[in-house]
Amino acid sequence: MKLKTTNRCATCLKLRNETEILCSDCAELASKFKLMNKLYCHYRYDGIVKEMIQQYKFQRDVAIAEVIAEKVKLPHYKYYYIIPIPSPLFRDKERTFNPVQLVLDIQKVKYYCLLATHSHIKQSELSKEKRMQRPNPFVMEQSVDLKGKCILLIDDIYTTGLTVHNAAQLLLDRKIRKFDVFTFAR
Repeated sequence: MKLKTTNRCATCLKLRNETEILCSDCAELASKFKLMNKLYCHYRYDGIVKEMIQQYKFQRDVAIAEVIAEKVKLPHYKYYYIIPIPSPLFRDKERTFNPVQLVLDIQKVKYYCLLATHSHIKQSELSKEKRMQRPNPFVMEQSVDLKGKCILLIDDIYTTGLTVHNAAQLLLDRKIRKFDVFTFAR
């Protein structure tokens, strides 16, 4: 289930045609956002990896966080801020944990919760077109100086890239130098 990088988009690792430079998702995102510098991802979101992440998030099997923490390793690049993509607070309370933050806590990674979302709509329940039409669901939770900083955004799953690019837009508005993205699965 390791993610192979051949015939994949250089930006987001999605399978692409040999004639494309960017995949269709990144081409569409590029018309609206500054694209991420790099996506780090170890696993494909299918088969046992998909089952495991779904069991972790939706059946609240927190023991799986230990497995994920052992298997996924953050890039060695020195980031000024590591920022998890937030879930709505009510969803974290329902689950009793935040899936990304729990893995980072197990790995003893220092991270900053600079973003928040109050959206009640699950992205997975919306079509790609509906997601693209929605306003940015994120807000800055804290005011910090981000000018010229390199940022690593972390999320559990990367699908179309809209979530991380919406979050990054708030950081880019504060003049960050670049942002990379790390996800458990793609």
